[in-house]
Order: sequence, then C-alpha cells, then structure tokens
Amino acid sequence: MNVAISVILALGLVGADKPKVAVFGFQGVGIDSVTAVVATSIFRSELGATGKFDVATADEVIDALGEDKVVTRISEARDAGMQIEASKVVIGSLSKLGTQTIGKAQLVNVISGDVEFEDQLATTSQDELDIVLRRLAKALATRQRAGDRVELGDVTEKESKEATRRQAFFGGGVGLGGFLPIASLGKSDMLMSVTGLGLYETPDFFAELRYTGNLSFSSTTFEAASYNPFTIGVFKTASREDFTPYYGGALGIGFYSFYKDGYRSDYQSGQGFVLAPGAGYMLFHTYDFHVMADIRYHVLFGGGGVQHGPAFSVNLVYRRSQGSRGCCGIGGWW
Repeated sequence: MNVAISVILALGLVGADKPKVAVFGFQGVGIDSVTAVVATSIFRSELGATGKFDVATADEVIDALGEDKVVTRISEARDAGMQIEASKVVIGSLSKLGTQTIGKAQLVNVISGDVEFEDQLATTSQDELDIVLRRLAKALATRQRAGDRVELGDVTEKESKEATRRQAFFGGGVGLGGFLPIASLGKSDMLMSVTGLGLYETPDFFAELRYTGNLSFSSTTFEAASYNPFTIGVFKTASREDFTPYYGGALGIGFYSFYKDGYRSDYQSGQGFVLAPGAGYMLFHTYDFHVMADIRYHVLFGGGGVQHGPAFSVNLVYRRSQGSRGCCGIGGWW
C-alpha cells in the first residue's frame, strides 16, 4: 500500500508547481503544550509565506490523521505524510535548556525518507520565538542555514508584523590618523588627526556626525597648519550582511590656519564650507561594534581659495542593542 502511495506521490510531483509539505505538531521539551501548539501554527504560516511550498493546513492534517499530532520519528512522519498526500514533511521541536529556548526543524522527503535539510536556532526570550520560527522557515525554504545568511534585519532589527516599523541605532567612536593637503594649507605635509564621531544607523543607511582635529608639526613649532572640519554626512550601505561597502558624502564647516608662504610667513586662519564625498567598507555590520574603513576627499572653500586633499579613515564604532545610545570606540585616519 505504501509503495502504491509513493508511486502516486512521485507521479503527482511531475506537474506540481510547488511541493506539498505537511508540518506536524512541534514537540515540546520543557515547554508548555500551549506554546508548542502556537509555535506549530506560526511555523506553518511562515513556511507558506516563503512561497516555496504548498503547506497543508491544520484541518488537512486533522482530516487525514484524526488529530494535529506530534511526530518525532522519521518512519512515522513518512507514513503520516503519505496519508496527507504530501511529498515532504517537517518534524519540529522546542526545547528548554537553561535560559535558552531552542527551535529545531527537519525537512524530510516522504518518498526516500531522507532528511533534505535541518537547522536550529536559540533565543533567551520566548517573546522572540516568532523571530526564531520565521528564520527557521526561511532556512528550510532556501536550504541555507540561518547562521549562514545573517542580515542586519535579522540580528539588529526587532522583526515585527507591522511592516512599517523600522528600528534605528545610535553609536559612537573616536579615531586617530591624518589628512594630506594637496598644494594647499600652505603646502603643509600630512596633518595628524584625532576624530570623534557619532552614528545614527538604520538597516540600509547611516547618518554621521564627525569632528576631526588635524594638526601638522615640525621640530621648531607646535602648529604649522591645522584643519578642523565639523561635518554631517549620510551614507548608503550596499547590503545588510556582515561585510558591506558603503558610499555617500558629508557637508559642514571647517576651521583652518596655516602659513601661506611657508614656515612663519603670512599666517592665515578662518573658516569655510566643507564638502567631503567618500566611500568605504564596513566590517561586522550586524554586530554591536563595526570596523569602518573609508576614503574621502575633502574640499574646503576658504583661505583665499580652495584647500583640498584626501583622507583615509579607519574607525571602530560601538553601539548598544535595541536602539540605545552608543558609547566609544577607537579608530583612525591616515
């Protein structure tokens, strides 16, 4: 009988747009039965929302099996899947381990009995079980482990049924480095710098508030030239993954001083408008700290002309989770 049903299922798959999947009740280990039932319902909904499967409803499972039963063994899952006329089945579980709740799901081929894919995720809060179940469903649908497809929205943005809800984060850091004026600022050599910055970050953009003090030194005088820009910039990240390029620009005001014709000759100082387009690369995008390396070209309109030159920036920025205020970091420009 099972052989005949297997042949029918195999023939039925030839013209099927989507494979039919039956999700059995999640087994609860240290979890109350109500939570397990709700988790099963959420997982069915999320798996169907991926658009990859035709997911059997709870009523279909009950009509075929007499109950929305919990299945833990593959052999039992295959028999039950054949009764539902599903080509694949999902065996799931929720387990309590200390402060963690671990969700696990296996995608089983009814005809062969092979486990096509399995994954598990953990959370320390049952309030986030819907996020765990959503990510498990996406993992099964794409055959890619959730840990291998981490995106900023998965890790730092509280996923919500409200499509319009977006979360932002604040962070900050400091930097060390330099700025190289090109035939400007009195033909000064490289200026060493100390930088302080703050970030307002969303999953796809970040705004930056930055102040940099650039000073040049010689063996005979402490300050031969200085350039201190205060800028506000907006940058677009190319992806939500851990390692991503970004690009954008900043505007602001710059304070400068230099000797126009060289050392101790015709000293000038003032301020002017600053334009600083740039691009860079962000490491650890989904973490509470980022390593950011960028290159910008500063153009200062002041000092009797245009002062300009490139700056290469490396910064370590720290932020706190859940949109809290950030703290400090270490970085640099040179």
